[in-house]
Amino acid sequence: MISTFLGIEIAKRALFAQRTAMDITSHNIANANTPGYSRQEGVMKTSSPIPLISIGIVGTGVSVDYVRRIRDEFTDIQYRDENRVKNYWDELKQNVEQVEDILREPTENGISAAIDAFWNSWKELSANPESMAVRVSVKEQAQSFISILSHTRSELIQLRDQSTKGLEIQVMDVNDIAVQIGSLNEEIKRATIRGQVPNDLLDKRDLLLDNLSELVNFDMRVNENNEVIINIRDHVLVGLNNAVNKLEVSNGDVVWSDGIPLYIKPEQGKISSILEARNNIVGKVDDTGYTNETGYIQVIDRLAETIYTRVNELHSAGYGIDNSTGISFFSLIDSTKGVVATNIKLNDEIRENPEKIAAGSTIDSSGDGTNAQRISRIDEEFLIDNSFIVKDYWRSQVGALGIISQRAKWISENQKVLIDALTKRRESTAGVSLDEEMINMIKYQNAFSAASRVLTVMDEMLSILIEKTGVVGR
Repeated sequence: MISTFLGIEIAKRALFAQRTAMDITSHNIANANTPGYSRQEGVMKTSSPIPLISIGIVGTGVSVDYVRRIRDEFTDIQYRDENRVKNYWDELKQNVEQVEDILREPTENGISAAIDAFWNSWKELSANPESMAVRVSVKEQAQSFISILSHTRSELIQLRDQSTKGLEIQVMDVNDIAVQIGSLNEEIKRATIRGQVPNDLLDKRDLLLDNLSELVNFDMRVNENNEVIINIRDHVLVGLNNAVNKLEVSNGDVVWSDGIPLYIKPEQGKISSILEARNNIVGKVDDTGYTNETGYIQVIDRLAETIYTRVNELHSAGYGIDNSTGISFFSLIDSTKGVVATNIKLNDEIRENPEKIAAGSTIDSSGDGTNAQRISRIDEEFLIDNSFIVKDYWRSQVGALGIISQRAKWISENQKVLIDALTKRRESTAGVSLDEEMINMIKYQNAFSAASRVLTVMDEMLSILIEKTGVVGR
């Protein structure tokens, strides 16, 4: 036999279910602009029916089974993979632009213009070897050339130092995100063990994973307790029981707490980009002299060493107006260091007495400018790799930087289009649509009103049954 109060129980369950659904809708509307929030919905199911022999199975109403978080995990994986690439090229583009700003090419204040002015001053001296004004001009142009090379190298070194500081900040961000994910793992695990679905905590963790994908490449898996384990190659960044393995910057390199270097995939995240720009575009700082081209610091040092060596070689073989000879045109500021752009100066003898500039090739020939002419023609010699003259070498290096800049800008823009498309796809699934939520709100409101009406009718029926049954015959 069906209980007299079953109808009331069904109505009550309907009221509770629709009210819960309305609460979930309110939560969605409240978080429509919350970063990382995924919309939620109450999954309703019919409550357990009652079997009756004479009638069959009778329904008992509805209940909210659980609150479901609407999320497309496959799109999340795609987004993070592409986000790492995008942030790599965004960061690289900014660093390359800074290098371009330092080199100032092509402008009248760049190294190319300084080289041209230096050779032109020697050409003018070859035509006017007795003119003190021209000799002073050679001296001034040489000092200007040295100053520009030195200043450019110093600016690149400063940019490298800034990159290292930026690297330290990004590594700190990775550690901070890892600690937060570890803490959320513990809360999520406790809720999962209790049979609860911690949707808001999962959203926070996914947002942190998005942020982490901007910085570094990683692999992740989720265990049965909803804990996320994050690996970077053979090291665990976030493990079980809130275990976090932190990173640090040591001597400019990113290493784990055990001293093992961090393995970073190329073109993956800001940290990879900073290291690429700092080590392979800006270059390494080596004051022993040029060895190989690892960046534009070394390019400038090679340029300086080539001109330093060849000019000194020819100048030492020539003669000044005062018949001085065997004097180097350039010298080193610090003899313990090699020939680098910041360690070159004009020979003190030349600086104090321009008569010692060796414009001539023979003694007692004040009108001889043949040696100055030889020096001016250094720019026509294939001194670099037996393939490049000085000017063409520098232009090729500047051109290579322009190509890198163009490629970084192109890929960055393409990745932005791809990320925007993935973001829209995520929003179409997980984002809150206020129009849709308003429709749901009206739907749940009408269902709640109908359930209330059912409860009122059942109350009236029971009132008649209780108050009027058995009245006849009293």
